[in-house]
Amino acid sequence: MTNPYELDADADVMRTMPPVFLPPEAELRLAAEQIPLLDDVRGYVAGLDENSEPGDTLIPRWAEASDLVRVVKGKHVPFKRATKLLEDPLLLWQRLYLTIGEALPPAAEMPPARLVASISLTLYQSGPVQVPVELLFEVVDLGQAPDESARHTMTVALDLLERLGAIEQATADPAGLAMIAEIAGRPDPSPFLLSLTPIALWAINRELREAGMDAPVIGDAAEESLGELTPRLVDSAPEIIDAELKAWTRHRGPSDAAAEASEFLRGSRLPEERLFALIALGETGEIGLETAVEVRSEGGLIGAVAAMWLCERGAVDRETVTRDEVLLGMADHYAAMHALGAFVHQLADMDDGFDIVDLLTSSGHPDRLELLNVVGANHPDREMAKKARTTAFKLRSSGAQTRDD
Repeated sequence: MTNPYELDADADVMRTMPPVFLPPEAELRLAAEQIPLLDDVRGYVAGLDENSEPGDTLIPRWAEASDLVRVVKGKHVPFKRATKLLEDPLLLWQRLYLTIGEALPPAAEMPPARLVASISLTLYQSGPVQVPVELLFEVVDLGQAPDESARHTMTVALDLLERLGAIEQATADPAGLAMIAEIAGRPDPSPFLLSLTPIALWAINRELREAGMDAPVIGDAAEESLGELTPRLVDSAPEIIDAELKAWTRHRGPSDAAAEASEFLRGSRLPEERLFALIALGETGEIGLETAVEVRSEGGLIGAVAAMWLCERGAVDRETVTRDEVLLGMADHYAAMHALGAFVHQLADMDDGFDIVDLLTSSGHPDRLELLNVVGANHPDREMAKKARTTAFKLRSSGAQTRDD
């Protein structure tokens, strides 16, 4: 049986995979057991007799493609070696998932096995972000524009993936549906959003690894230092960042994790490094708070960041946090959000009357010029955006530089 993910090993779709969270095997096994299609397949195999001719319907085709039955003298006969497979719900689910393309009717647009692999990889690479069905039609390479025939083929594949419990479906709200319609250029787009279930993530991850791909699992990097882990977290979703740092902390225990995180915090050069160090400290409980108090006492940028972090957790009285600590700490938070691609979105949510330009300018933060450039280009208040551009020009004229200059 061919690994379907080897089919795309040299394709553009096989870029770096995001780390995924995999639940314990017992949970996966229970999820598999609760999927009705497994009972349908088992029932078909158990009901075979000397008169059972292979039918051209889904379950007989799937049972044969999965090596659960074979054709002998024009009749379907169970494979004796498939007994263990039929008794193990997780292994049976995996076998059915890997052969789903062979159970589908042939399609002119793309071999069904490759179509299913392309759909699965697209959803896998999206991480926790749900993918609109309408945009999935556009993203998956069918070798041609997604006409109605191609859309029908994909719809059949998606329906079977859902019946197998490999994908789950949600519905876009009105604002989301309007955005999908605009992007897809269709007045009546599908409202459905798709994501992979945990058991599908497990199966795809397993096959990607067998195909020689780098397909990390959350917790795999727990033995690495924060310095090694941080660069890979920058492009990850917030849920992935939190999960990876939780696993990193658990691997060390509170005391060792707090010591290593504080050392990394003190030596950090980038705002996102400071953010990740503080998240790790937060996972260590009381010892993390005590460690942050020590870091704060050392002053400077690191001390200000620690002060604001402690204040947010109610570990210090707000009145004891100085103005300089507030300005520098907030500016560093915005710089970290910018590194993670979230600062632009924060601008839209800022309260009217909040002068982000004055805050950044007064902070003296090393990234203030870069942040002012972002405010000048993206702030929804035109006056605030203009003020940011003017201030940034004055800073550049006085010799200020961005980190990349």
